[in-house]
Amino acid sequence: MLLLILACTLAALTMLPSLELNSEYINLLPPKEEHRMLRQEVLNVSGSTPGDLYCLIEGEQVFTADTLNAVQKVLDELSTLEEVKKPLSPFSFVTVQKKGTRLSTFPLSPVKEGSSWTDEDAKIFKQRLEADEIAKGLLSTEEGNALLFQVALKEKRTDQADVHQKIRDIVNILSNYAEVSLIGTPLFEDRVLFYLSHDLNRLLILCMAVIVLLFYLAFRSKRAVIIPFSLSLIALFWTLACMVLLGYALTVVNIIVPSMVLILGSSYAIHVLSEYYRSLSANATKEERNQQIVDSVTRISKTIFGACLTTIVGFLSLLICELEAFKELGIAVSLGIFFCALLSMLYIPAILSILQTPKQKDLRTFTHGPIARLVHTLSLRSVRSWPVAIILFAALLVSFIFTKQQVSIETDYLTYFPKNDQLIAQSIAFAQEIGGSDPHYITLTAPEQEKNYFLRPDVLQQVHAFEEELLRTNKDITHMLSFSRYVAFLHSVHQGTSQIPDTPGLLLTLSRLLVVVSKQMDHPMLSSLISEDGSRITITVRSFDSRYNSWESLESVQKLQQSIRDARHLLPSELIIDDWGVGVDALRMSKSIASDQNRSLLLSLVLVLFIVIIQFKSFKTGVFALVPTLTGIMGNYLFMYLLDIPFDVVTIIFASVTVGVGVDAAIHFLLRFRRRQAEHPALPYEVVVAQTLEDTGRPILLTSSALILGLLVLLFASFLPIRYFGLLLSFALLVTTFATLFILPSLMIALHKLSARSRRRP
Repeated sequence: MLLLILACTLAALTMLPSLELNSEYINLLPPKEEHRMLRQEVLNVSGSTPGDLYCLIEGEQVFTADTLNAVQKVLDELSTLEEVKKPLSPFSFVTVQKKGTRLSTFPLSPVKEGSSWTDEDAKIFKQRLEADEIAKGLLSTEEGNALLFQVALKEKRTDQADVHQKIRDIVNILSNYAEVSLIGTPLFEDRVLFYLSHDLNRLLILCMAVIVLLFYLAFRSKRAVIIPFSLSLIALFWTLACMVLLGYALTVVNIIVPSMVLILGSSYAIHVLSEYYRSLSANATKEERNQQIVDSVTRISKTIFGACLTTIVGFLSLLICELEAFKELGIAVSLGIFFCALLSMLYIPAILSILQTPKQKDLRTFTHGPIARLVHTLSLRSVRSWPVAIILFAALLVSFIFTKQQVSIETDYLTYFPKNDQLIAQSIAFAQEIGGSDPHYITLTAPEQEKNYFLRPDVLQQVHAFEEELLRTNKDITHMLSFSRYVAFLHSVHQGTSQIPDTPGLLLTLSRLLVVVSKQMDHPMLSSLISEDGSRITITVRSFDSRYNSWESLESVQKLQQSIRDARHLLPSELIIDDWGVGVDALRMSKSIASDQNRSLLLSLVLVLFIVIIQFKSFKTGVFALVPTLTGIMGNYLFMYLLDIPFDVVTIIFASVTVGVGVDAAIHFLLRFRRRQAEHPALPYEVVVAQTLEDTGRPILLTSSALILGLLVLLFASFLPIRYFGLLLSFALLVTTFATLFILPSLMIALHKLSARSRRRP
């Protein structure tokens, strides 16, 4: 058996180098199909991608000859990179002016290619930039004290981080002239990758240290350290190998898989070793010792089987979630739990059979040591103070009813990073100046995709009125780019008033000028404003959260969507509106997360109840088994409410996990209670409860301590959701342990007394 386990482990180790880290967060929930198609159409036409980088240059020295010469040099150098598209910048932007009765195009930059900037050129350039209502806010701040240029990769690459570093090295030259910020979604992905690899190593080392320390303190024996530690490592290797075979990568969500396998694996080992130490005789012969090992494993097998099955059910309930990341997490951890349970039944007995019998002092420490004395005291206290526990449970239930709807949901990935991360500070500053780097798109489609629909003056005037209403009512909007606004700008240059022309002929002329400008810029950005057949236009909106003066939040996305609904009456009634983008995806993900949590929690509760009822052949016992778990979940809601901890892409699963993990101790207690009650039917009910607590208290405390301390290691993670998950699940298990040792026995005693009283009534 040991040779087979060793062979499987060596095979698993050969696969581990193939395990990848996936830094994507925004695409955890793919966009709706119609939004995906719009994204592909609009962004392909505009030459933009969600992976664009933005460079903001600001300060008093921006519009000087030296700085502009440096910027031009940087842009030229970026253009030479084969991985990068031609940057969109104020230097390449084309604007219009009136000559006689006609409009003509000319570049914003007064400097010809290959020439150097002078201070006079810089002055002219700034004046032109401030006069162009399209470029202002798009390629500069509204105050005109900064420049912005946009860089995009030609395609997503495996060496993307290296390309970004090249860009960063080139751009950083500008820091000698002005304040420079380089931001964008790809840079967040680079930071995610850095933190994932950093956390993976650190958390694994800390989890291992906690397991080793806890087992040594609990058993004071080398074998009690080496055996469970090696079991957890083997289960971890097998789990990671399965992830490779299934094509899974480690993401922001399932980065907790290795730590969870290590932590949960140790709990099964504690149950087996506790039963082994409790029943072993120090002077037993080899044959007697082997039989005692078999008997110990047989007695504890029901506990291991029940705990394994319910924990797997808790994680597999995540399969009904919409997010693929949750499904992968559920499957990966379930495999790890299965391996841990399997190894605890096969690997531990095999190892124990070839080791010498523990010394008498080790066995006595186990049965009469400090932990044993503590458990004895707790068992007596629990039985005597059962009314207090009932009152505490009732108070917690009332608190849960009040706080359940008060906990918020957070999907803003900026809040997940360490607060001192320089990229976060730069991104927030960028949002305050320009707006978010991931715009909000509003696509308007003609009824039945009628051609040239948006080239009708009456329709475009209504669209323009709609946009003006959005700007008037929503202070979160920092910039808006659209076909109607560009036409209104051209009309202001031509006629002196910013409005949509009344005649189709003039509107058509101005729209053709837009095509000319787009071609002269050698960048298709303006082409995305209206489709070639005139049946669809897309409004690009940059915004930030005016309430918190920071990055666009879910609240500001909802506010913009409400503004769209409020202004809808200004548009033709038959027109189709689609708003989409990263913010909309994040909002949808937050709703999906809430729905996923409710459904997975309900499913896990029902399945665990069903399993326990079958195992005990008793509905009442099944309900008893869920009492500690429900207590832990209710306690966590109160904990989150008091500490203002939100749900997010990781913490949202704590309830389902608590159902699976938290019921283990209750199953162990109830199995031992039923066995002891059958063995001693004449003993008073309270005495049987107290003796059961004394029998099971030690393994329950040890397994709970291992789980809690192991989960608290997650507090050292870089990402806030991972830290919150460790804190919440460890607190839930702390409450669950308290409920198993105090509230569950108290409810059992209270119900027994009520039942006995009702039987005594005539």
